[in-house]
Amino acid sequence: MAKKIFIIAGEVSGDILGADLMKSIIKEDKNVCFFGVGGEEMQKIKGFHSLFDIKDIAVMGIVEVLKNLKIIKVRIREVVNKIIDVNPDLVITIDSPGFNMRVIKEVRKTLPNIKALHYVAPQVWAWKEKRAKKVAKLYDYLFCFFDFEVPYFTKYGLRTFAVGHTAIKNVVGNKSRFLKKYKLKATDNIITMLPGSRVQIAKRLLPIYKEVVEKLSLKLKNLKIVIPATSTSYDFLMEEIKSWKIKPLIIRTKSDRYDAFVASEAVLSISGTAVLEVAVAKTPVVVAYKLSPLSYMIAKHLVKIKNVSLPNIIMGRKVVPEFIQKECNVDNLVEATAKVVNNKKYRENSIKELENMRKKIIQKKAPSDIGAEIVLDILNDFL
Repeated sequence: MAKKIFIIAGEVSGDILGADLMKSIIKEDKNVCFFGVGGEEMQKIKGFHSLFDIKDIAVMGIVEVLKNLKIIKVRIREVVNKIIDVNPDLVITIDSPGFNMRVIKEVRKTLPNIKALHYVAPQVWAWKEKRAKKVAKLYDYLFCFFDFEVPYFTKYGLRTFAVGHTAIKNVVGNKSRFLKKYKLKATDNIITMLPGSRVQIAKRLLPIYKEVVEKLSLKLKNLKIVIPATSTSYDFLMEEIKSWKIKPLIIRTKSDRYDAFVASEAVLSISGTAVLEVAVAKTPVVVAYKLSPLSYMIAKHLVKIKNVSLPNIIMGRKVVPEFIQKECNVDNLVEATAKVVNNKKYRENSIKELENMRKKIIQKKAPSDIGAEIVLDILNDFL
């Protein structure tokens, strides 16, 4: 009899994690079927159909969640009812803790003994440390990215496993392929810009990026701008760039995204997983991030760490420049991006620092393969 896994990914990064994990599970055991919620990557897995478009729940920020609370509540109820109907052998929730933890809490009212695993540990080392205890009460298992995260949860009895970060294995780009495909020259100054997959965040960053591009064109010859799009941001991006004087190249596939990283002189990126992907590609990156004023005012009183980007957190010092909130302005971003392209010594040092970070987190097996082994042990009642 086939084992049933209900898997939920609420945003693009989670969708990629989910797809990789599903592929690794199927590789080891084809007698597993999947149900749940996911994006375009998970829906490429044969037999998987998402309950709804993840755009509805790909929301970040306190104010933004409140604005979308009605539809989020509807989707929570829809997912809960489906899980109860399927009665899976395991529920796997990926990231999006605000949504996923509510789902598991509601499911346990009807199915108290259901096995539940959360993938991507909440960053309790950065803020809201009490969430570790809450996660331990709701879940049976937890996957985190890094070893240093494990003790925060095991102290509450939660079976926690460090599987590694997918960026380590996934980011394999090809510069010549990218140049050939899009008819670009080796002498072009390619800058990739990542405004984020969430439209509400991209709305704040893109007007800034637009001005950055115009000013960078005066400092960098043969400037070419690339913006990777996702299923949740493509339509918005295409509409937004209509007013840009220098039209960016919008790319859509994961392979193009990684090719763009290695083909770029620099990447201007939102904070998050994307920064680590760029860092693993050893391409100098400048971090830009902007919340709504209210969300930022609340968050700054809760966050315990000085740096927000993963390369800086992993290394314990600033190895990539970060510009948050008021510092996330046109002049700062132009100066930092131009410096990393034009200043040879600074650029070489940036690349060296990123290589050191990569060595620190490298591992032999893919995170999805490690995760799949644990999931199959859970399904077989070995854990």
